[in-house]
Amino acid sequence: MSWIINSLVAIGIALTGAAAKADMLNNGSHNQAKGTFISEYDNALAPLQFVKFCMNYDTECAADAAERILPSGDAAMSMLREVNNSVNASITPMQKSINPMAARWTVSPSAGDCNDYAVTKRHQLIEMGWPKSALRLAVVLTNGGQGHLVLVARLADGDFVLDNLSSTVRPWNAADYQWISMQSAGNPRFWVAIGEHGEHLRATRLAMLRTVE
Repeated sequence: MSWIINSLVAIGIALTGAAAKADMLNNGSHNQAKGTFISEYDNALAPLQFVKFCMNYDTECAADAAERILPSGDAAMSMLREVNNSVNASITPMQKSINPMAARWTVSPSAGDCNDYAVTKRHQLIEMGWPKSALRLAVVLTNGGQGHLVLVARLADGDFVLDNLSSTVRPWNAADYQWISMQSAGNPRFWVAIGEHGEHLRATRLAMLRTVE
């Protein structure tokens, strides 16, 4: 699955020269301990395959037409576990083409890779009434340096990961990944740099701006 990250790293480095401001989710009701939510930084380019996904599944990438209510407490976590396990069981793992022109993310295929698991889980939760702003695709690097796509669900008490490599819905910081970029909460077509990767990109950009001055 490393092909989904190959171009992203180079793109991320290029973004250090951009002055775009991050689309942050600053909700006053989220008075949680530091680290409960994924840190978001400057805007990032969306993965190429995501752009193609939006062309093929336009409604998946459109903002909610009406206000949706986030399920609360145990009900929300129960739904996340149900969807994570059912989708993991319904899709047979398969290595797909790494050709960027041929590769595509597919909702509910009989066989697929991490991208298909993630978009299918997001699709099912949206069908169950979840707001799109709470369901965000994210690009990470595994311990082995492999590019990987997961779904992040933002609840009132933190960000949780739905992953085809795990039967457990985990807090984001319990998944031993390097976090690269994620869909924006403000607009599902936009992405932001996240985690230490995003922090590094912002620091590099600021250093470059100081040099110019």
